[in-house]
Amino acid sequence: MNFASFPYLVFLGAVCLSYFQMKLPNRKALFLLLASYLFYSIFGFGFAILMIFTTLTTFVLTNKIHTSTDATYRKLWFYLALGIDTLVFILFKYLHIIDIKIMNWPNFNVEQLLIPIGISYYTFKTVGYSIDIYKRKYPPENSFVYYALSVSFFPQLIAGPIEKSKIIIEQLKKNTKFNYINFVEGSRLILWGLFKKIIIADTIAASIAPCYSNITDYRGLDLIILLFAYVYQIYADFSGYSDIAIGSAKCLNVNLPSNFFKPFHSKSIREFWIRWHSSFSKWVKEYIFDNLGGISRGNHFKTIVNIWVLFLFVGVWHGFNWNYFFYGQVAFLWMTVDILLRKINRRWRKKQLISILNYFIIMIMSMSIISFFRPQSLNESFYIWSHLLDLKSFILKPETLFSIFCIIGLMECIEFFQTKPNGTFFEQIKNSNLRIFIYLIMIFSLIIFSSRPDYSFQYYQF
Repeated sequence: MNFASFPYLVFLGAVCLSYFQMKLPNRKALFLLLASYLFYSIFGFGFAILMIFTTLTTFVLTNKIHTSTDATYRKLWFYLALGIDTLVFILFKYLHIIDIKIMNWPNFNVEQLLIPIGISYYTFKTVGYSIDIYKRKYPPENSFVYYALSVSFFPQLIAGPIEKSKIIIEQLKKNTKFNYINFVEGSRLILWGLFKKIIIADTIAASIAPCYSNITDYRGLDLIILLFAYVYQIYADFSGYSDIAIGSAKCLNVNLPSNFFKPFHSKSIREFWIRWHSSFSKWVKEYIFDNLGGISRGNHFKTIVNIWVLFLFVGVWHGFNWNYFFYGQVAFLWMTVDILLRKINRRWRKKQLISILNYFIIMIMSMSIISFFRPQSLNESFYIWSHLLDLKSFILKPETLFSIFCIIGLMECIEFFQTKPNGTFFEQIKNSNLRIFIYLIMIFSLIIFSSRPDYSFQYYQF
């Protein structure tokens, strides 16, 4: 079920109405769990069964980890939990690319395995939960219903934001009554997310998708503009999804962490990654980077190696192919530059000479990374790099350029008024009549533009 669709809004409204009509907290939790499984089953009933299996094994084994007094058995249960989660993840996300037959079963091979939507995100949650229980950061949840709900909670199930099960469970147990303020704030975020997805991202997609289908027809300035446009498309697309997810959870009194906050206005490359897909950045930092040793004081080489492993994981997580490998490596090179030039950057920042320059650096970095993310093959990515400086021709149509730059300019102007993560430009509009007028314009625009061809969320594939 597409978040940016009328059926989803009906589903969310029905869930909210039914949820707050119930009296008993345990019954509410069970209803929300069943609603989340129903939501996921729409993408594939088998996907829901797989998620239930992963959730159940993690729940049982983490309780074993917690109750075991023998260190050997604790390690055994921990590695078993970690192994099952990782094995299921690898089996369904990567094995289909290998041209082999499984045990020579007749009429079956790995190419028939479908990638369960959202498997990366709920695996992050179960793996992080197992590690936290093993490190005794907190005791495991006794109720399977609440734990299963923390994994399958439908607003954040498909593509995040990633939040720890413990935090979601605490909120589900505590905030069970209807909260008008939360509902209004959540609805505003949903409206803003829909606007970013349908009006911003899909308008850019409609302009550049035909160009990327025939990318070898373009060169030089054309390619630069297409890369620039796609950076904004994927930003509006993914941040729009995150706003809808956060807003949906807010309507149910659950606060999810921010995922994006004006990343192109960052003061450094490191800050960019803190502002871009923040919940994922926090997860990989806590469970991968910090366990590798994190930032090694006085040893830049060790720090750089740790960052290389981190971005190697980021690239492979997106997909097991050369495009995503280079995507991660280019991101790593930019982070290395940021580390080596950090002292210089601090001096510039003190002189306040770097604001506009920072935008261009962040944008150049984003475009260089995205050159391996959007193309369908490594050959197309190499074509882009080899023809970027070929300025002999320019064939993008004027209407395409007008559409791209107008819609990007609109988004930048609106985001200028956003002052906090998980916020919207609405918060700066004090006049209630003006606010209602803007709401009506946005809703009217969404109704008109929703008749265009549907472009699925970019991160549904991960």
